[in-house]
Amino acid sequence: MADTVSDFLVKRLSQWDLRRMNELIAAAKYWRYWDDPRLIVLVLNNRDLNLVTWEQRVLSGDPKFAASQNLPDFPYARYAGLLGFEGIPIDQPDQVGPAWDQAFACDRPVIIDAHTDPDVPPLPPHLTFKQAKAYASAILQGDPDADNILRHSIRELMA
Repeated sequence: MADTVSDFLVKRLSQWDLRRMNELIAAAKYWRYWDDPRLIVLVLNNRDLNLVTWEQRVLSGDPKFAASQNLPDFPYARYAGLLGFEGIPIDQPDQVGPAWDQAFACDRPVIIDAHTDPDVPPLPPHLTFKQAKAYASAILQGDPDADNILRHSIRELMA
């Protein structure tokens, strides 16, 4: 069991999905009673079912199926305001530091809505040969984001 309500919520919100919206609604009900009402939720908003997309690419070699994996852009920062939280949108890399400074200074829960690129591969440090082969297969089979994915992959390898 979590030590505090905010510890519980951090654990529950670590993987965002629609069920987590209910956790935020519960936080909206109770945060005013907390000794320290700071709870910062970072949403990496890439408008994609990214975990599924990359699992299919790396484990199965299947290209992205956009019809089932592209998500509409949801305004998480505006949603924060509806809950009585602070909402902080991030569109540019130079906004990251100031957004965190603002979030830590708040007297209430915060949702940081960071718009991210879904084509940046969340590759583990060491890919197996089987995973690399499946990844290449997905790209070569006509993945709709192949050009952008390859650009990001090369950039990561060169870093």
